[in-house]
Amino acid sequence: MAPFGFIFLANRGNLTKAKLYEAIRRRLGREPGCYGVQVRPSRARPRTIEARVETAEFLGRAYAVDDATLTVRFSYPRAVGYEYYIIEWSEAARDLGIGWHQDEDHPDLGECHFQFDYAGATIDRRSATFIDEHPLEVLETRLDQLRAVLPQIDWAEGEPKLSDDGLPVPE
Repeated sequence: MAPFGFIFLANRGNLTKAKLYEAIRRRLGREPGCYGVQVRPSRARPRTIEARVETAEFLGRAYAVDDATLTVRFSYPRAVGYEYYIIEWSEAARDLGIGWHQDEDHPDLGECHFQFDYAGATIDRRSATFIDEHPLEVLETRLDQLRAVLPQIDWAEGEPKLSDDGLPVPE
């Protein structure tokens, strides 16, 4: 018999935004290192989920900064047959942000792109693997990729860089 979670994940057609955001809030609340998980502006009108992150606990290893913020947004545009999302990691201490954007921006990069921001500017943007799965599966995949990407950021010469092959592909 399939676990209950599997049945829920398979039925994304009946998932309302409020239910999805509550499921993501609960999921991030169980994530090692994530705390203070909030739905903004409110559970009744969800638009964004934010979690504060203790980086060493989240990554399972020492990291250059102690805390970060994880932001998750999903939307359901009528013009396409899949969800749009933004899943971003930001570090205020280093003015660093990285994340995946599956949206209408930058169509030259495909349906999904990875964006790397530093010091208030986008320093890298590249095509990323499109994932047409249930939003909770997308979140799981991107969290795994985030754990793989962060240690690969090279801070040579005082600015962050990610090698061309530094962006993992979902398994």
